[in-house]
Amino acid sequence: MKKAFALLCVLLIAVSVFAQGQNEDNYPSRPVEVTVQWSAGGGADLAFRAFADVFAQHTGQQMVIKNVPGASGVPGTVQYLDSAQPDGYSLMHWSNAHVSNMHMTNVPFTNDSFKHVAEIVESTHYLLVPADSEWETLDDFIAYAKEHPGEIKMGNAGTGGGNHLAALLLEDATGTQFTHVAYDGGNPSVIGLMSGEVDASMNNSPEGYSNVEAGQVKMLVSFGEERLPDFPDVPTAKELGYDIVLRQWRGIAVPLDTPDELVDKLDDIIKACVEDPAYAEKLSGIGAIPAYMDTEEYNEFIKAEDQRFKDLIISRGFGDRY
Repeated sequence: MKKAFALLCVLLIAVSVFAQGQNEDNYPSRPVEVTVQWSAGGGADLAFRAFADVFAQHTGQQMVIKNVPGASGVPGTVQYLDSAQPDGYSLMHWSNAHVSNMHMTNVPFTNDSFKHVAEIVESTHYLLVPADSEWETLDDFIAYAKEHPGEIKMGNAGTGGGNHLAALLLEDATGTQFTHVAYDGGNPSVIGLMSGEVDASMNNSPEGYSNVEAGQVKMLVSFGEERLPDFPDVPTAKELGYDIVLRQWRGIAVPLDTPDELVDKLDDIIKACVEDPAYAEKLSGIGAIPAYMDTEEYNEFIKAEDQRFKDLIISRGFGDRY
């Protein structure tokens, strides 16, 4: 009897292993769900919906977006951590907003709580000033800021958010000091700029695009690796001699115990989707660009970003974690 039971257990394990291998070989064989920890219509949501359209074309399976907004992405991330299965069918959005938030306050997860598969998209920060501003170039702006420390009022989308941290990194890189003014979002900061409440605003694609096109504000510089496709005449900071890259990046994470074979398969699918011209076309409408880093490169990049934000937040005394 005991031998029969033991044999049955061995057979069940063998069947389970075989089935798992078959599932990995056929992945994906059913719809894939992605947790996006911000509201529908936001930058993260729009980027992942664009990716989902291309994913369906490449795999024949739907990618379903599950929005779990609130509290800087913490509730959605915790919910995913507690419930997601390591089968490749439960994915999660991960970005520099998560990384910076982990150093602002204590949260029940770290970068190492998940496996990070690949980057899929990024958008660029840029500096906006009034259309009639005396500053015509980044050099003009920095020179004035150095001569008048703390005088320039710099708008952002909220204390500790991506635009705010980008402005702080600009200060560190150029030896300048601004008076930071927080708004409830990027678009409100552009409105504050146009109304004269602030002298400049740090923003992220596509905030203020229509205002630049209408001549209501002007973009002095973008902080990406390359010029913004929608504003090819605006130079990057690197072109101007400043080694500053400020970008919002987003990638895909999975549960920590997801098999490496599935991670590799998903990485291959992501690469094909990101390199598809249709994806770039879909993103162009929201001011974002395809960006791919494979699993190894992406994980090294996340570690570097983690240290950069940690150092910045500690040096500025933000949050309540340190």
